[in-house]
Amino acid sequence: MRYLYIGLLFAAGLLQSCEGFLEDEPKYALTDKNSITDYEKAKAAIGGIYSRTQTGEWSGDLYVRLASKSGLYKYGDQDYEMSYREQDFKNERIWPNFYNALNAANFAISGIEKLDVAKFPSAEAKDNLIAEARTLRGWINLNILLNFGHWWAEDASAYGLVYRDQQSDLSNVQQPRVSVGESYQRIIQDLDFGISHGAVFKSSRYVSKQFAQAIKAKLLLYRGAALGDNTMLTESLDLVNSILTQSPSAFAMEAKLEDVYIKAWDTNESLFSMYLENNGNRTFYAGYVYTKGVVSNGTRLPLAPGVELTAGLQYGADWYKADPRWPIVTGPVRSGETWDETKYHTFKKVCRLGAVAGLQATPVDEKYTVYHFRYPELYLMKSELLARTGASITEALAPINQMRAKRVSPVLPALQATSKDELMDLIFKEIVMETFLENGSEFFATLRFQKDGKPYIETIKDDVQFQQNRVCYPIPKEEILANKLIKQNPELN
Repeated sequence: MRYLYIGLLFAAGLLQSCEGFLEDEPKYALTDKNSITDYEKAKAAIGGIYSRTQTGEWSGDLYVRLASKSGLYKYGDQDYEMSYREQDFKNERIWPNFYNALNAANFAISGIEKLDVAKFPSAEAKDNLIAEARTLRGWINLNILLNFGHWWAEDASAYGLVYRDQQSDLSNVQQPRVSVGESYQRIIQDLDFGISHGAVFKSSRYVSKQFAQAIKAKLLLYRGAALGDNTMLTESLDLVNSILTQSPSAFAMEAKLEDVYIKAWDTNESLFSMYLENNGNRTFYAGYVYTKGVVSNGTRLPLAPGVELTAGLQYGADWYKADPRWPIVTGPVRSGETWDETKYHTFKKVCRLGAVAGLQATPVDEKYTVYHFRYPELYLMKSELLARTGASITEALAPINQMRAKRVSPVLPALQATSKDELMDLIFKEIVMETFLENGSEFFATLRFQKDGKPYIETIKDDVQFQQNRVCYPIPKEEILANKLIKQNPELN
């Protein structure tokens, strides 16, 4: 029942935030008499949403586990084998963290909408804040659907969101799931408001109009590919083109790939990143997986006789190591444990120097960043969308080659393909190599792309029987017990 208690504590007034998060800390109770009463508290309520995404479950923990589910990487047997069930689900914290963030978004939206426009510098300022909160809510709900729902199913499927657009309290804890179709409709409504009223991108620490466009485009790509819906794919392509042609100059690719990961959340290339507040404990808030887990999941150094250098990859290490990006995104990193001086060859682009060496460095390196969306993904999506909507091989490869040409270091030669199968294979591999461990894109690509007439995930994990219903996680047992109206995902109870 602890998830129920978490929600009720929040509703009773424990709106807490990391100290000074994004310079706006909510310091008021969630009550009718003392809630969002002015512009400063409205901004603080938005900061409260961001603070609830500052956890491991919103970063390395989730995205590394999705990579494990893809089979490209192995971080725990349960995710790799997709053997989780309601009674033994090991990642149950993901669910309450999602819904705590959703609760914060609902609080902000409700309070800001009710606040008189005279309390704001302008009507536009009020709309901007509502758009920011609704974009975050749409993105949060999409994360919930992609991880705990049948996002691939027809609209009528009953396995959609447990949709909440009000703050949780005793009167509304019991909520059934809505259909998959209604889930997408609600998410799109929020994202559309963000597109129409959101502020233009200025910093990757905040969501923006362009982020709302990008997430809607990704939603339509995933949905359109799953249903074979050309209209959705075309709309997704239009959104991608709009971002590419109309984004401010502050959002652009870095000439050097290494600069992306050195700058971390300060890179121009990230549309939205997880920023860790400088509270003296960034490594703790970054979570275990990026700071320690990814390190020890790499290849132990020095290499033992007969051991292959893979950085933890279970599949695709051969073509990854042949790519010029390999020595930039991977490398030797000291164990994140104080008692272990072993080094591992691993994905340093996310684990950086590791928990120990990072704190010992001068200056200290704790910029553990989740890149929720980077500029190169626009080119990757455009190539895929062109390929799926009937463009020629040359036309479909052009965006990826444009992306590769923008990199000065490393130099990435243009790609060529002679068949549609080869084209799709190149796009798939480019998605993996560009986004691996960053935001789950590689996992969803293994479901979308085909290899030898079946989803790529089946080729990758030929030792695991693929079951569609196991693509999503089970709703945690505690939530099922607390909310009697919830229907568990099939085959996972």
